[in-house]
Amino acid sequence: MTARRTRALAGPLALLIAAAGLLAAPAPAAAQSAADVAVAREIFIEGSEFAKQGRWEEARERYERSLAIKRAPITLYSLGVAQQQTGQLVEALESFRAFLVEPSAPATKEYEKLARQAVQELERHVAGLDLRLSPDGVAGVVVKIDGVEVPAAALDRPRPVNPGNHVVTVSAPGYREARRSVVAAPGSRVVVMLTLERDAPAPGASTPGASAGPRAPSARALPGGVPPRDAPDAATVRVVPIVLLAGGLTTVAAGVAIGLLGVASASDAPTRDGDAADAARAQALAGDIVAGAGLLAAGAGVLVLVLDRDPVGAPRKQAPPRAAVGPLRLTVRF
Repeated sequence: MTARRTRALAGPLALLIAAAGLLAAPAPAAAQSAADVAVAREIFIEGSEFAKQGRWEEARERYERSLAIKRAPITLYSLGVAQQQTGQLVEALESFRAFLVEPSAPATKEYEKLARQAVQELERHVAGLDLRLSPDGVAGVVVKIDGVEVPAAALDRPRPVNPGNHVVTVSAPGYREARRSVVAAPGSRVVVMLTLERDAPAPGASTPGASAGPRAPSARALPGGVPPRDAPDAATVRVVPIVLLAGGLTTVAAGVAIGLLGVASASDAPTRDGDAADAARAQALAGDIVAGAGLLAAGAGVLVLVLDRDPVGAPRKQAPPRAAVGPLRLTVRF
């Protein structure tokens, strides 16, 4: 133990005398009861006995318990010494600082100088971790150092740590946990880079933009279960023969009408060999030609419909059109 640390202890006897005075001092109305003060004094004395024997872990535990029952400046100072002896430099630094902000009292006046010297020494030995997170602005980030969570409001400041090995982790919803092991030398400042990577989706989970299932073929499959490439839709296949049939029947009706007009004109002609008779015969011939073309178109439509029929026994998807031809009109029903 160094001479400076020996002076910082100031002797267990002196601590006991100070404790007897401060812990027994009259307490304010809102303070602990006399029984609490008595228990705090007893536990403090046990801690001082352990400190006298160099059993600093037991001494630190007793000082912490005494301080939890009754806050006293001498207990803060004694706890700082025990923490410093057990390597808890960050905790010791704060205990000495807390002691120095307490009101000065004659019983603890001699320890104030020693506490200031301890603060200066600890500030040179406490290490710091400068945490750098990537990417920025991730919601729900949780950073832990050695399993202890760092408040989100403190992430932009270097984190004081005791010299030695430390494990830093960062996690966030939808990201894989990032972990870094670092070694902090006394008085060093270590930059810790932590990069979050998005978590891979679970097997079978749907991803944005992905199809929910296999797309059904839009046309009948060829033998063997292979759908035809670029096969037209069944409704499109049906439209062509229907248009041919309807157009052909309409043309037939027009040809019949023209032929009837030609026949009527021939009957009204004054002679069978004049210009009027020739024009009537030409009109009748044109009607025959138009009607013939209509019959060809209608026949082609019927042929396509027959060849595109569903297999025997299959339900018919669409009834064939029915047409009725009159002297001057054509009616088609679907």
